[in-house]
Amino acid sequence: MAVQWRTRRSLGALAASLVTAGLVVAPGAAAAPTASCQVWTGVPPPSPGAVDNDLFAVTAPGPCNVWAVGFYRDVADGQALSLAEHWNGTAWAVVPTPSPDADLNFLSAVSEASLGDMWAVGDTGSSSTFILHWNRVAWTQVPSPNPSSSVNILSGVAAVSATEAWAVGQYFAGASGDKSLVLRWNGQNWTQAAAPASGSQSELNAVTATSAQNAWAVGSLVTSSGPKTLIEHWNGTKWAQMPSPNPAGPLAEIGLNAVAATSASDAWAVGAYNTGTTDKTLIEHWDGHTWKLVASPNPAPHNSLLSVAATSAGNAWAVGTRSTGTTQLTLILRWNGTAWKLVPSPSPGEVNELAGVAATSATDVWGVGFFTTGGLTQVLAAHCC
Repeated sequence: MAVQWRTRRSLGALAASLVTAGLVVAPGAAAAPTASCQVWTGVPPPSPGAVDNDLFAVTAPGPCNVWAVGFYRDVADGQALSLAEHWNGTAWAVVPTPSPDADLNFLSAVSEASLGDMWAVGDTGSSSTFILHWNRVAWTQVPSPNPSSSVNILSGVAAVSATEAWAVGQYFAGASGDKSLVLRWNGQNWTQAAAPASGSQSELNAVTATSAQNAWAVGSLVTSSGPKTLIEHWNGTKWAQMPSPNPAGPLAEIGLNAVAATSASDAWAVGAYNTGTTDKTLIEHWDGHTWKLVASPNPAPHNSLLSVAATSAGNAWAVGTRSTGTTQLTLILRWNGTAWKLVPSPSPGEVNELAGVAATSATDVWGVGFFTTGGLTQVLAAHCC
C-alpha cells in the first residue's frame, strides 16, 4: 500500500506514470523565510556490521544530543541486530541495544519525551512488535501488544511525556488484510488503542505529537476506488480519521511516510505516489483547518520522501531518495516559508538513501540513512549547520 523506498522492506513497487495535476496549493499566510544552514556534509558514524548497516530514523533533543536507530548485519542473510547510535557533539558512537530475536531485530523510529526518557520501536523476525526504552543508562526491551498471530510491525513513535507516548504501524488481520495499529504508553504499560480507518486495508507509518491533546498519524489505505492517503488525529480523547487530499488519479500506489508538527495549526506530512512509470514526491500541509497538497520538486524519474522535520512555520526539511533507474541518490528538500526547494545533498556511494531527518533549529539539521559501495552497506549521517 504505502510507497516507500527502504532497504529492509518495500511495501509497494515504485513504478508509475504520474499525473501532477492538483499539486499547486501552498499554505497561505506563511511565515517569512528564515535563515538556515547552507551546506550538508557527511559525518561518518560507525558501521558495526560486516556486510549491512542502516539507519532508519533520528531524533535531536539538542545540538550535542542526537540519537539514530536502525539495524546491522555481520553475515549476508544472517541475523539482523538492532542498532542505536549517539552523537555527543563531537562524534558518533554505537550504544548497546537488545536483539531478542534469532533472525531479525529492526528499529524503525525513535523519539524522546525529555532528557533521558526515550523510546525506539520496530519489529522482529518473529513478526512481533519491538519496543525499547532508554533511561539515561541503558536500552531495555519493554513488553508490547501483538494483536496478530502472524505479522505485527511498528514504524513510528512519538513521546509526549513520561506518562504518554504513541507507537503506530500495522498488523495482519487474516482475510481482512492489513490493519492500522496504534499503541499507547500510559506510564506503566503499552496497550492497543482504537484506530479507525475507512478502507478495507490500512497502515500507519509515522506519528507525531505536540501535546497530550494533539497528535497526528499518517499512512495509507485501500478503498473501493483505489489507494488513498490516511491521516488520523488524536484530540486528547480519541483517534479520528481526517479528510486528506490525493493527487489526480488513477493512482497505482500512494502513501504518507512521515509527519511533523510545530503546533496545533502547523503540520507537514510527506511520502510518494505513482500511477505507472515514474514516482513523485508527495507533501501535504495542515493549517489548523484542512490538509492541502503542496507542490514539491521531483529531480529524477523516481522520487520518494521518507521523513520530515519542522522547527517553525517558515522552516521544514524533508529527506528521501531519488533514482534514474540506474543511479540512486539522496534527496533533501527545504521549506523556506514560501516553497519547497531542492537542496544539494551528499551521496557517497553507488546507492544512497536518507530515511530520517531531525532539526534542533533552522541552522542545525541531521539526516541519516545508508550508502552502498562495493557490496558493503554503511550507515550515512549528514549534518547541516
